[in-house]
Amino acid sequence: MYKQDLEMLRLTRAETVRLGCGITQAQSEFTPARGKWSVGEVLDHLLLAEGYYRRMFAQLIELKKSGVARPVIQHGFDEVNTSIAYIPKSLLPMLELPFTVFNMFVPTPVREVMTQFRIVPAQMPDMAKPRAGRLVAELREELAASYEQTAALFHANPRLNYRDMRYRHPLLGDNHMLQVLRIVSLHERRHQSQIQDVLRARQFPKVA
Repeated sequence: MYKQDLEMLRLTRAETVRLGCGITQAQSEFTPARGKWSVGEVLDHLLLAEGYYRRMFAQLIELKKSGVARPVIQHGFDEVNTSIAYIPKSLLPMLELPFTVFNMFVPTPVREVMTQFRIVPAQMPDMAKPRAGRLVAELREELAASYEQTAALFHANPRLNYRDMRYRHPLLGDNHMLQVLRIVSLHERRHQSQIQDVLRARQFPKVA
């Protein structure tokens, strides 16, 4: 039941690695404008985000297998302080209930479209803040390894009902584990277009 969504992540990751393949260290650190991310920073952000959700997947799997507690994880803005548009993060605690109620009426396909395409500006959560200046060769290797680690979680537990495991967040809504896996892929596709913008920038360094 998980293979289709995992394959979506595999194909998405392959495209991300392709976009980052062949660029030099200087190119990976180039930023098109002040306040914009470099390709290297985007790649690191994707690694941090996937790592966060992989740890959450592992927790849900353990909860499901233990049978002691319901396999549900609920995080608020204290744990994941992502925001949209230009809403100050300082206001997020006051918006948890309104966002939670609003998401009850937003269909999953609509949330997925908003995740994949840069229709509404998004503010990254602190836990996925990228680190500048990382070696691009290491980032490429870690991206491939990160997918394998995520895939291993599912392959090790092929008979679990992943739709019974849920992750709840005021902004992301109430999603079962396979929907969250799709969100990871769609979030990465969103940033692929960001990488493409950097690579197409007029000032992008040429290979000497």
